[in-house]
Amino acid sequence: MTVRHMLFEPHPSLASLVNNIMVAHITSDSSKEKLVFPFPPLCEHSIFFYPYDKPTIQDPVTGETESLYGCTIVGPQSDRIILSFGFDHLVVKIGLQPGGLYRLLGIPMNEMLDRHNFNGEDVFGLNIRNTIDAIAGAKDFNDMKIIAEDFILSYMARLKKIILIDRVIPDILRYGGMIKIDQLVKKACLSNRQFERVFKERMGLSPKFYSRLVRFSKAWLFKENNPSKTWTEVAYACDYFDQMHLIRDFKTFAGTNPKVISDALEKQPFSLNNKIFY
Repeated sequence: MTVRHMLFEPHPSLASLVNNIMVAHITSDSSKEKLVFPFPPLCEHSIFFYPYDKPTIQDPVTGETESLYGCTIVGPQSDRIILSFGFDHLVVKIGLQPGGLYRLLGIPMNEMLDRHNFNGEDVFGLNIRNTIDAIAGAKDFNDMKIIAEDFILSYMARLKKIILIDRVIPDILRYGGMIKIDQLVKKACLSNRQFERVFKERMGLSPKFYSRLVRFSKAWLFKENNPSKTWTEVAYACDYFDQMHLIRDFKTFAGTNPKVISDALEKQPFSLNNKIFY
């Protein structure tokens, strides 16, 4: 098995919309079983390109599986999935700033909640295939990054304008979900009711629920990067009052307990962690 991975800062002209661009190429022995990973709900909205083998996702509760599209859009998520890679897995991910997917698509994010497999062609049209083909034919990761940037640049003119709340939402990530919502409401110059409505439109979740998801995502990724840490240590490192509060969030967002996840993480040949925190 070979694993190559690079995380890029976006071009400055895209910084208001794009947080990061990730490129990874993972090849494995086709005579062996496919690589399978537990994947948490994360707070980042993204656009994924899969020019080679398409991954599959499985609902851990129902067992239902489906193949992802060549361009898959992932908005707000609140439950985990089981992710399975093909033997020649190339992925280019455009990680968007909070609220960026709403500004790009103009679709209220609550309509995309837990839609793990939203077809990019339905939004961007058949021209998306040109981008997928260009990535497949690129000579290196840097070229793939430029192709992804060119794709986003072609849609910058259609963006909804930034309003004050768009500059406020990233504070939830910066503070790991531990900033008081009242502070954000004041900074956004909105009433509580207006803030809740506009926030759900952009993020698909209520501000409090999204804050919980941010803290849970941070805990999952912290454990993935620090496998020797106990869940109690993880809980305190990620500002949980105690381990029981972390277990509560595991039941909400992962549908299981932390031990099941840590056992699965131990079997992973490498980490899937991403840069989603500021």
